[in-house]
Formats: sequence, C-alpha cells, structure tokens
Amino acid sequence: EIFNKQMMYLASKRYSIISLAELLRRLRAKEQLGGAVVLTFDDGYGDNYTTVFPILKQYRFPATIFVTTDFIGKEDKQGTPHCTSEELKEMYDSGLISIEPHTLTHPKLSKLTRAEATHEIQESRQVIQSITGAHSTLFAYPYGNFNSETVTLLKEMEFIGSVTVEEGTVGPDTDVFHIPRNSIDCTTTFSQFRGKVSRVIDWYQKYKLCL
Repeated sequence: EIFNKQMMYLASKRYSIISLAELLRRLRAKEQLGGAVVLTFDDGYGDNYTTVFPILKQYRFPATIFVTTDFIGKEDKQGTPHCTSEELKEMYDSGLISIEPHTLTHPKLSKLTRAEATHEIQESRQVIQSITGAHSTLFAYPYGNFNSETVTLLKEMEFIGSVTVEEGTVGPDTDVFHIPRNSIDCTTTFSQFRGKVSRVIDWYQKYKLCL
C-alpha cells in the first residue's frame, strides 16, 4: 500500500520516470535531465516480483533491479526469498524492467583482491546475461562500497555506469560511475519520500555536512 501510494504520487505529479539506461544516455550526451526520476532496486528480493512488478506495470514505470546472483531462487540468511530465474526473465520480457548484476555474494568490493573482485562482477554478469539474453552494462556496488580499482575494473569490462548509495540528486556533471541514489524503505515517511524526489535532499545533505 505504501509503495503504491508513492508511485501514485509520482504519477499524479506527472514526474517523468525514465530507465537508468536512459539517464546514462542523457548524462553521456550532455542532455538536459528535466527533473526525471529513476527507480532502482537492489539484491533481487522476491517481493520485487510479487509486489513491485504489478504496481510498476499498472503505472507503466520502468525500473532496474540489481541482482545478487548466488541468491537467485533461494532464501538469504534472514530467510527472505529472492526472485527465481523465471521471475526475473518474466520481468525483463515485459520491457519495463532491466535486470543487472550486483555481484555473486554481495561482498565489499574494496576489501577484495583484483582477481576476487573481477570474479564477483564478471560471473554475476554472466548469470544475468544467461537469464535475459541481453548484454549487461549497468552495475550497483554492494553496500555502496568501492574504490578506484573497482571503477577501473568496470571500465575494462565495458560497463557504462554504476550506482552508489550516497544520497543526492543527479546533475549534468555527475560521474557516471558514481551515481547517487536516495534510499527509500519501510522507515521512510511520505513527507520524506516527497523530499527525496526533489532538490530538498541536496539541502539536507549539505545540512548534515555542517553538523
């Protein structure tokens, strides 16, 4: 109900909801972003299919799901189910949902050797590509954790961009391998949600830096 209310708000206010790939295209082409909103989801939890997907279809909103591939079709340590390969494929085939890699096991990439990080990224990418049949070009850093070596690896693998967990809005000068995102979860009030899809989030981030 809360997620539906949030999506209804975006629709009623006529926000332009674009895919993450379209955002990257605009950034690389130096085009105006026009106050667009991008929806992303991390890890590939089962409720992305059972709850999120039907609502996104209702509003025809595109989104990107970053999947931790070793958990596909399984439960994590907290007993939370993750999407199956069939569910991921159905969402991808809808034309609304992009399915992208989020490593195999969700490690802190900056703590790994180059070889270990390469394995985590490349193998998860191959799993996703085997499900969707499409070439994966977008990436989300687990825990938002990465370093310069991580970015170098992604560029070598010909990814076109990656997202962090640092909050703020995207602007024309945003580094495509350091794209901020605003976390919205079950603790986010509706007032906070409205702030997180506006420039208010930037003012709040500056305020926190001053404390």
